[in-house]
Amino acid sequence: RMELQELQLKEAKHIAEEADRKYEEVARKLVILEGELERAEERAEVSEMKCGDLEEELKNVTNNLKSLEAQSEKYSEKEDKYEDEIKILTDKLKEAETRAEFAERTVVKLEKSIDDLEEQVTRAKEENMGMHQVLDQTLQELHNL
Repeated sequence: RMELQELQLKEAKHIAEEADRKYEEVARKLVILEGELERAEERAEVSEMKCGDLEEELKNVTNNLKSLEAQSEKYSEKEDKYEDEIKILTDKLKEAETRAEFAERTVVKLEKSIDDLEEQVTRAKEENMGMHQVLDQTLQELHNL
């Protein structure tokens, strides 16, 4: 009976030692896990701060984007307005060029008419001078009679 108890005692000691060893191993793992948890919490805190910074930056970028989109819309409207003005001015320029070409052709015709009239005036003066000479000669001959 004593041997049985000694055997049971040895077995109990062995079980206790095994339990102590497992406890120490679990305690060591717990320390390691607590350290890892602490580092993970620190990383999470840093990440949360970065997340807040990034959210703020995203908000700023979004506002800038909205502002740029509004400016783009405004400039697009201005561009459309300027394109309309360019079309109107181009049409006016074509009209003015057409009028200028017509006026130039009219000037050429009028200059030709003036040249023709000046030639006619010159011929008429020459004829008139010729008639004056004939008339003067005729009057001279009549006086001589």
